[in-house]
Amino acid sequence: MNKLLLLFAAGALLTGCEDGVYCTMEFRSVGFTWTDPVMPDSVSVTNMRTGDPIHLLSDPFNQFIPVIDDGAMNQLSSSGDSLEVLVFNSQDSIIATAWYVVGKDECHIIFHSGPEFLP
Repeated sequence: MNKLLLLFAAGALLTGCEDGVYCTMEFRSVGFTWTDPVMPDSVSVTNMRTGDPIHLLSDPFNQFIPVIDDGAMNQLSSSGDSLEVLVFNSQDSIIATAWYVVGKDECHIIFHSGPEFLP
């Protein structure tokens, strides 16, 4: 029974993939660690190539604030896009800005550049 389940799972992973492309089941996220003890109220991320906002599936966790994750792959080009990040406090004032370059392959987002820590 275990072999049948394993075979079914492997087949499900390959469904919809191009020949020779095998994706891992990990979910990637790119972002920064907020170093100030007071967490920001909100973060805005805009893809500068398209002018569209990036909508995330990931939530902040322990001072780590995601900028983009695998859920937004369809909003990226393979060569990489510039993402403008604006960080706001509770009074809607910008308290930090950053730029990231993130691309994608057939399976996941790919981090090219951007800060690891803010502010």
